[in-house]
Amino acid sequence: MKRRLGNRLQLLTGIVLMMAFLFFTDLLIVGIAAIRYHSVDYQYPQEILTHLSVNNGRYALDEQGANSLLKHGQFAMILGKDGNILWSVALPEELRKTYTLQDVAKFARYYLEDYPVHSYVFEQGLLVIGGEKDQVWKYTLEFDVNLLNYLAKIVPLLLLSNIVVLVAVPTRIQKRRAKQREEERTEWIAGVSHDIRTPLAIVMGNAEMIAASTREEEVRQRAKSIETQGIRLRRLVDNLNLSGKLEFGAGKFEKKKVRISRFLRKTLTEIMNQTEDDRYRFTLEIEDSLQDSELCCNEDLVERAVMNLLHNAIRHNADGCKIEMRLYQDRKNHVFLKLSDTGKGVSKELLRRLNSRGYEWEFGTGQHGLGLKIVKQVADWHRWKLFFANGEQGGLTCIIRLR
Repeated sequence: MKRRLGNRLQLLTGIVLMMAFLFFTDLLIVGIAAIRYHSVDYQYPQEILTHLSVNNGRYALDEQGANSLLKHGQFAMILGKDGNILWSVALPEELRKTYTLQDVAKFARYYLEDYPVHSYVFEQGLLVIGGEKDQVWKYTLEFDVNLLNYLAKIVPLLLLSNIVVLVAVPTRIQKRRAKQREEERTEWIAGVSHDIRTPLAIVMGNAEMIAASTREEEVRQRAKSIETQGIRLRRLVDNLNLSGKLEFGAGKFEKKKVRISRFLRKTLTEIMNQTEDDRYRFTLEIEDSLQDSELCCNEDLVERAVMNLLHNAIRHNADGCKIEMRLYQDRKNHVFLKLSDTGKGVSKELLRRLNSRGYEWEFGTGQHGLGLKIVKQVADWHRWKLFFANGEQGGLTCIIRLR
């Protein structure tokens, strides 16, 4: 509980820090954009006055001033004290030629009939410099329209990128931490497995020696029991180690062509030699068309999966059962391996979990669950389809589509 709370606090802290980082990053981007577009690129009245001359009541703009207005797409005019236009350059035709004091008061507040303007009072009258419509946004502040267009484009992108980062980064961090924890667990299991094998081999060797040398039946049976449990423990350790490698890609597994009929006969012979119990009857059926068929797979992984299925059938049917293996193909030439027993089967809940995509072995379910998890992992590694079902007459059935 405390660990979960700590993980949540770490995640929340990470999100808050990420939001603060994104906020200041957004401010920096907007600030750079504001600096870039902070000044409006047009000529002011004071600048035009330096290029304007008057002779006998006639105004003239030198070539440099005219070119500057043309370059910036602006117009200019001088209003006399009576409101009439005394002089103009590039004046839009839609503008009036005479203005009242009220009109002057209005466009002195930045706009002349939707044209952004600047005005300047000098001795002869009022010099007005105007730009194109929609070129400048002018009210209390002045902004180049390019800045507004730029912000209109970038703000949604910033918001979207912020959302993506806030979702992706914490998720990636959590996955990385989870993977690191699982890798540490896998390394720990591998280390423990290595440490267990040596004393376990000694125990099993002594048990085998005692069983072979003693004349007392009770001692022999106890030694055999120790040896059997030792085999189970070794298999459990190997399964734990292999499960970690398959889950996190820690092992290097290679595929090669395997003659599937020979492989199944060898595996079944091995399990029969290990069992030597008349309560279990084994059968193997291979279609004639598949006798020489080859399968590209990792033989060690497939052997572990098949052995786990066979051991699962034996261990969970102590009263004995019939265990069948069948290799066949359907009309579409899909090749299937079917392993079934006539034992007790499994509960509907376990069957549902076995067929679910995210099946996980839980401590307390015994080797039964771990062995079947490895079967699913091996199938997933080979990209095979796998399905579990209870037989009509009882028992568990596993069907694997090999190709």
